[in-house]
Amino acid sequence: MPKDRCGPSRKISLQTPGDVLKRDLEILKQEAFEMGASMVEIIPAEWVEIDERVRLKCSVPLCPYYDNNLYCPPRGPSLDLMREAVRRYTWALLFALDVVPPEEFSDRSIERQAILKWGKKCLEITSGIETLAFGRGYYLAMGFGQASCLKILCGQERCLVLGGGKCPYPLQSRPSMESSGIDVFRLVTKVGWEIYPIYRSVDPKAVPRALSVGIVFIYCGTIPTGSWQGRHGSLDRPDAPDQEFQ
Repeated sequence: MPKDRCGPSRKISLQTPGDVLKRDLEILKQEAFEMGASMVEIIPAEWVEIDERVRLKCSVPLCPYYDNNLYCPPRGPSLDLMREAVRRYTWALLFALDVVPPEEFSDRSIERQAILKWGKKCLEITSGIETLAFGRGYYLAMGFGQASCLKILCGQERCLVLGGGKCPYPLQSRPSMESSGIDVFRLVTKVGWEIYPIYRSVDPKAVPRALSVGIVFIYCGTIPTGSWQGRHGSLDRPDAPDQEFQ
């Protein structure tokens, strides 16, 4: 949330009327756009899958931030904790930044600097929406961004907290979606957005689109009626893509 803006403070309630929830989610969606997101979707939290294989990719092949950051594996929230926590949420705002040009992620000659810019923007939106949701009474709102906060925010070789120091970015630092076991490729594809694998030896010309993705989970005690039926209830929203994900 921008430093020059003041946010709301709504009385905490154990039940939120359905029309209020729907309006709040739409407001948060619009706020994400205003903060710079290119795409935003309101999705049921049950669409988010926690997969051990995603977490394993942090160590095979070895990520340079493995064991060097408070929020990176083998530290950070366990997959069992993440699975149980996600199960108790009802909705989530999934957003993405369209990286333009995509070469800023796919071309190794410029990627290392460009990813800092995009990753920081992603964390700014994540923490901003989390704060706005908290102010509206959704006090368990929680967001996850892209890449290691050690890389994006600090630029240190090792997390200062692990050495007994203080985190210089306590409100923005957090686990990435991937380090928490969230299958980002699957989730992004499920909502109908295009996403492509990017790796060190990829031909930059073969990557037509690159995304920086974040998510904020929202819990609410009451779910409104509407056209879309989910595990916790329903909410009017655009139909999801007609695809089966096994």
